[in-house]
Amino acid sequence: MRFSFGNQYLNRQLFISCLLLTGCMQSTPTVNANQPDWVNGEPSSYPNSLYVVASGSASNIEQAKDRALANLTKVFELRIRESSTTRQDIQVMIKNGSESVDKSQRVMQNINIQTNKIIEGARIAEQWKSPDLTYYALAVLDRHQAGNNIREEMSRIDKEVDFELANVELKHDPLQKVAVYQRVLASQDKRETLQKTLKVIDLSGQGTQSKWNSAELRTRLEVSLSALNMKPEVLHDPVGGLDKLLKGAMSKSGFPESSMASNGYILSAGLEIQSPILKQDWYWLRGTLTLRLTSNDGSVRGNKTWPLKVSASSKGALNQRLMATVEKTLNQELKTTVMDFATIK
Repeated sequence: MRFSFGNQYLNRQLFISCLLLTGCMQSTPTVNANQPDWVNGEPSSYPNSLYVVASGSASNIEQAKDRALANLTKVFELRIRESSTTRQDIQVMIKNGSESVDKSQRVMQNINIQTNKIIEGARIAEQWKSPDLTYYALAVLDRHQAGNNIREEMSRIDKEVDFELANVELKHDPLQKVAVYQRVLASQDKRETLQKTLKVIDLSGQGTQSKWNSAELRTRLEVSLSALNMKPEVLHDPVGGLDKLLKGAMSKSGFPESSMASNGYILSAGLEIQSPILKQDWYWLRGTLTLRLTSNDGSVRGNKTWPLKVSASSKGALNQRLMATVEKTLNQELKTTVMDFATIK
């Protein structure tokens, strides 16, 4: 019986690319009654001070390599996990040359990490076939090499962020400032993930701290959003009340209502509905909600629509339910949608 761990969100392409790395395909498994020390423990040839290692086993060598690389990734995942998700423990049993897999669900913490960066440079260092025809593979990652790869990526991100922030005040379009802070925060999120990974690779646990504070950058983003100077406008409202819902959603999103001015925008909402239909004693109503951001020169900066569908046992309740759905959609989506508009070239 051999236990190894699987993960339903591991990127299959990661395995394929790693298997193509130099060294992954060079060795061939040898049959030997004396199993290597790395099958059940730390390999003497690849000490923990210099390498991160993981092994995997299966009824064929390619699957054993896949599992070794997957387990190597999991070494990092288990140490920098953050939020809950589901993973599967896979118990592999070899009997008479055939393989059966028993999967049991268990909850672990989810890690939003770039696995391609974590095990870039990993290789299959050794392989072994046991007398009972079970294949084993040992994946190794050089700590020094991996640390340098991650530091280089972090340095590249730092240079991009420095450039963006040095030029943000030169942007005359307020929406472009929002886009800058959006990109900067996305870059900082990637960097923070790399920092956590580096702290696992670096035995000192230090890594390389960023000179920029993400909380401060988020505050700058909120300030830039509140300065967008948006005037609400209703394009079409066959039911009534859309103007109030739009203004309420703007307030909840941190966008103060304002009159049109220089560098201002018009935030428009429109509602289209179809005729109600009766189906199996229930009334159904479909509609489309549109949100549009326009500059004061008339150019459209962004446009998005949401399909809506509501039902009720009485025809008279349809409009009320539709507008409740509109309100919920605007409150949940308006801020994110405007921020997305900012990134549109």
